[in-house]
Amino acid sequence: MSSTFEDRVYWVTGAFGALGAATVKRLADAGAHVIASSRNVDTERFADSPRVVPLSVDVADDHSVRAAFAHIEERFDRLDGLVTSTNVAAFGDFLDLTDDDWQRVIEAKLLGSVRPIRTALPRFIEQGRGAIVAISGRGGIAPPPNHFPGSSVNAALDLLVHGLGRKYGPHGVRVNAVAPGPIRSPRFDAMASAQAGDEPTRLTALDGPGTPEDVAAAVTYLLSDDARFVTGTRLYVDGGGPPYA
Repeated sequence: MSSTFEDRVYWVTGAFGALGAATVKRLADAGAHVIASSRNVDTERFADSPRVVPLSVDVADDHSVRAAFAHIEERFDRLDGLVTSTNVAAFGDFLDLTDDDWQRVIEAKLLGSVRPIRTALPRFIEQGRGAIVAISGRGGIAPPPNHFPGSSVNAALDLLVHGLGRKYGPHGVRVNAVAPGPIRSPRFDAMASAQAGDEPTRLTALDGPGTPEDVAAAVTYLLSDDARFVTGTRLYVDGGGPPYA
């Protein structure tokens, strides 16, 4: 698969979170140039990879997103794919969550995906090719009781990629989602803490939780030419979901 990515250019938002960073590393190792963007950039995170370009971008600010795309165009004069991996955690009982809690998740994950996609799409349409992957989550169809804001946004992202995949497929643009289940990360630890009082259950049919690298492998597949006939769909990386009792 590595020849698929040689010297191609990909933009990954939320690139310094667990899932985004694993995706950046996998793409760079496969020979791609990767723009690793985040509001807070750790310049040391990918210091050993000359193919990674850290870029400070606030996906809650449309001007910042458009300026980032202009920078990518100026530097590379091409873009082959986009991965949106931005997320904000808002866990708690539904009755305790405020409008601000909901709005933070909507701004960061839903609109934080919409803005980069909206910015990159004209380029993909013009060149007649491009691959977009939005990282949503299993909560989009099976919401944990303490995670309604994130789960609602996951469902919205899944619906969005289905619609965009159908609309822009005729232009050669593929749009898909990866829906992780329990993945070992700081976010997973926060969710586990929020559910500390719940009755313990096995999280996945396979031995889990998974790893960020598991998600990165799925994202990379959907970006690759191997997935040339895959669009408008959601790929679960969730260990098969909770097993039957």
